[in-house]
Amino acid sequence: MVELLKIGIVFFIVLILTFKKVNLWIGLLVGTFLLGFLFHLPLHTIVKDLFTSVIDSKTLLLIGALVTILFFSNLLKETGRMNAIIAGFGHVFKDIRVVIALLPSMIGLIPIIGGALISAPMVVEGSDELKLSPERRTFINYWFRHIWEYILPTFPALILAAALIGIPIRRLIWINLPLTLTAIASGIAVGFWGVSKSTRVKNYPDDPSIWKLTKNLLPLCFGLVLVVGFKVELVYAFGLAILGMVIFYQIGWRLVLKGFKESLNIELLLTVVAVMGFKKVLESSRAVHAVSTVLSSSGVPLWLIAILIPLLIGLVTGMTIAPIGIGFPILIPLFQNDPHFLNYMVLAFASGISGDLLSPFHLCLILTKDYFRADLKGVYRFIWIPTASILMVALLMTFLR
Repeated sequence: MVELLKIGIVFFIVLILTFKKVNLWIGLLVGTFLLGFLFHLPLHTIVKDLFTSVIDSKTLLLIGALVTILFFSNLLKETGRMNAIIAGFGHVFKDIRVVIALLPSMIGLIPIIGGALISAPMVVEGSDELKLSPERRTFINYWFRHIWEYILPTFPALILAAALIGIPIRRLIWINLPLTLTAIASGIAVGFWGVSKSTRVKNYPDDPSIWKLTKNLLPLCFGLVLVVGFKVELVYAFGLAILGMVIFYQIGWRLVLKGFKESLNIELLLTVVAVMGFKKVLESSRAVHAVSTVLSSSGVPLWLIAILIPLLIGLVTGMTIAPIGIGFPILIPLFQNDPHFLNYMVLAFASGISGDLLSPFHLCLILTKDYFRADLKGVYRFIWIPTASILMVALLMTFLR
């Protein structure tokens, strides 16, 4: 249990620093070195891991993607097209609450790292009329971005889970459907509790037609089609979308330079680098494997193990696929001869996603919180109830089937 205590210390220190308003990238850096020392990694190994994570192509592409997304969003905003998109959706759905939940859920259909940042500016514009707090805006954007992860076969975690369990992915999708329905219902209940309906949209256009909405959505759709349909890296896809906007909408260079300058958020980029460095040192320390092994041999009831191992892995890594890729190979031998094997694995899947959603290392949560300048403690007041609801439904599914 020593390994579990060490992980707990690191997790607690990072949370305390965050709650004390220390910049998250600094808290993560402290947590990274503490993790390395507690798991006996030499200092030069920790520094090397941090350096290699910074120059890793995935990190550089992610940084480029985030700057490009912010640049793209700024241009949409400065040209008035973001307001027009919000107004168009408001005209279609007659309720701004639906619009600001719909926008992140649309982006959530596509498994893009840090994708919550694409919808965040739109949620700001759409929710101004509702006068929502930064914490509530953060929750709505973050939560509805992740409601599909239980059932969409475009998400690697779902594909991997079905393969490891040994069932067709369509069967796992049908089994998991109540989890997505719970995520939607609980997200609506918590996110819009006490928020009155509003149909008035700032700067409502004279022609809020479906055609005008479609035309304004074309740059966003173009970028997303390149990412999903043609597997183009996000930074290049939205770079082309920006170029198309500049040419076809005849955006002046002064506006372009202003949008690019505002997209360079140094603190946000440092946070991304710190997250990637933490994950690299975590991998080198093999801390997660050690904790999982300890729990699986501790004599804890099977249903609780099915919750704890994926939940802890999700919490510590902030990655959706980690609880599946690391936890399932440990759990499957424990459950494979049990008549309720599939039920336990679905519970483990729900628990892993829940841990990921609650993790202070989850990149979407970090990016959204920083974008809205929200207090993380206040955001957690919203997140824990729907997350607990999903776990409760998964538990009911485990014992009632």
